[in-house]
Amino acid sequence: MARAARVAALTLLLCASVLGGAQGQQRETISFQSRQKGQPVQVTAEITWPGNAPAGPVPAMVIHHGSGGVGGREARYVRELVPMGVATVVIDSFKPRGVTSTVLDQSSVTGQDFNLDALAALKALAADPRIDHRRIGIMGFSKGGTSALMASHEQLVLAAGGTPGGPRYALHVPFYPSCYSQYYQPRTTGAPIYQLLGAADTYVGFEPCQTYGEALRAAGATIQTKVFPGAMHGFDYGPPYTIPRGENYSKCVNLQQRDRSWVMRDSGIVTFGPDGKPIPGAIARAVAACKTLGVSGGANDTAAKQSMEDLKGYVRRHLLGG
Repeated sequence: MARAARVAALTLLLCASVLGGAQGQQRETISFQSRQKGQPVQVTAEITWPGNAPAGPVPAMVIHHGSGGVGGREARYVRELVPMGVATVVIDSFKPRGVTSTVLDQSSVTGQDFNLDALAALKALAADPRIDHRRIGIMGFSKGGTSALMASHEQLVLAAGGTPGGPRYALHVPFYPSCYSQYYQPRTTGAPIYQLLGAADTYVGFEPCQTYGEALRAAGATIQTKVFPGAMHGFDYGPPYTIPRGENYSKCVNLQQRDRSWVMRDSGIVTFGPDGKPIPGAIARAVAACKTLGVSGGANDTAAKQSMEDLKGYVRRHLLGG
């Protein structure tokens, strides 16, 4: 009875409102349960199916937006990946939560919320018979890039309700993520990770993720980090921008220690004890010491072109088997 109820619920979650003709690309919206600061929320994602897909399950790429929400950047990748025979799945972590941007307040939708959305999407997609559950990748930008990176961490997959032997992403491509939280000797799922960073990124910086990439590799992860010279945050799409009151955490790096406590790198403030519980008032003090205001970014033509070619190469190698 419980199994029948779960199947029925999944069927309802994946019911489609399909647009377009049978010969063209088809789009549908799915929803899946996630959390918003500990409370249940139904998050939505739009799937675009390849019109030239062969019979049988197809590979999929989850695309997770950044602090500005879903827009032209995500559409750019849909246009490029779908003709390759890959279904794209654009998560909208903002609309169901009544948020349009987190640039001025990153706590309105937290990184933990994003991580849970990414892993909940994987669970829903892996249960869809039209998708090859062994060939689901995830890519994301800035805040969504962080979730694309963190979805590779086995402990976070299990904490989100994943099971040993259950679905895992087959490819992780974080574009200019934040590496605010760095785990001690993190164990990844083993899937390949390709970090794409900008050397002129002052929004999240590139050194924290470059350093964390080295730590991940030392712990056994399959990871490559590429830094594009002269590229700012958002180097793959969009005009130059400056937001004076945008929250900037590029100097904030929270390091997990051997005893499982957490310490802010620059200030040395202990934010979480070995028991995993936050130290009262410590996080606020640590963030006050490292957070600044003012963010900027914009496209770099060379980095935008090269990163797209790099991404397509990763997709061919790990999702299409070519």
